[in-house]
Amino acid sequence: MAKATIQYRQLKTEDLGEDTELKPMLVDVLRRRGWAENARLRKLDIDQDGSVVILNKVLDPALWDGPIFAGQLIHLQEGADVPAVLQSLEDDTSEFVIANLNVGERARVLRGALYFAVVGNHVGLIEGQQVRGRTLERYLTALFQGAGEIEPGQAVILNSKFMAADGKALDESTEVTVAAKPNHGSAAGAVDEILEREAGVARDHGATVFDVLRILGWGNEALESLKSEVPDDGWIEGFFRVFIKEKKRKKKPISRATINEALRNVDAADLGLRGNGSEKNGIVKLSVQRPVDMQASLLNPADAMEQIVNALREWANSGKIDCRFD
Repeated sequence: MAKATIQYRQLKTEDLGEDTELKPMLVDVLRRRGWAENARLRKLDIDQDGSVVILNKVLDPALWDGPIFAGQLIHLQEGADVPAVLQSLEDDTSEFVIANLNVGERARVLRGALYFAVVGNHVGLIEGQQVRGRTLERYLTALFQGAGEIEPGQAVILNSKFMAADGKALDESTEVTVAAKPNHGSAAGAVDEILEREAGVARDHGATVFDVLRILGWGNEALESLKSEVPDDGWIEGFFRVFIKEKKRKKKPISRATINEALRNVDAADLGLRGNGSEKNGIVKLSVQRPVDMQASLLNPADAMEQIVNALREWANSGKIDCRFD
């Protein structure tokens, strides 16, 4: 049993058409392509880096005519080299030799898994350490573009729903404060790698400051220059204020919609977000923690999807989301 965080997302329909509905469109594409029963056909190469993303475990297709679609998204790496000791650790030897083992010759390495459920345009998901909400967006975008459901240049955007820390609806803020985590010591050496990863992953490396600077427009050269000035026993700290100014030097409110979209793939807790109105105590994503059964080292897909659906029902029943299951 493990504690998993279930996040709420909602399809942004403005650029896709107001009558767009995610769940029936997803079911229609999978059935029309004959992908309902065959996971091999649901394999997409969205990164062109030797990895593939697969809509793997899905809700029983016999239930797809109901209000719910649910699935497990997995990201696999082909031809991965893993440093390993190939000798028995019981051997008498002056040293154990470390060699590169190409596990891709025997298997496909699992980067991680994501679990989700869709009702109408409402989505609940459990992110993996490496497979984040952005991966689901990109997979659905590639799927729908390939099926001709959306045009090239259009994209699936799954907005978050941010709320005040007291659970009330988020007011329009005149200012958002970002208190980034310090970047300590040797973590600064991982800048190039961190820049290609999302803030939710970068937090484990203490490099959130660099991530925020990149969002604010800093390029690789500027970041490298900043990194070079940090002494071995030093670190970088950041505190940022984001606001919109009008000509008369007045601050213009940042809309809830902008916050929900712009920060959808960033964990509010990672960046210490605060608003300038009733959000002085922080801004949080609509989410909930639930216990989920384990299957080996991963979440049990069936239980994860069930818990996500339960969370969507609870949010709907409490009026936090306008979602209907009939």
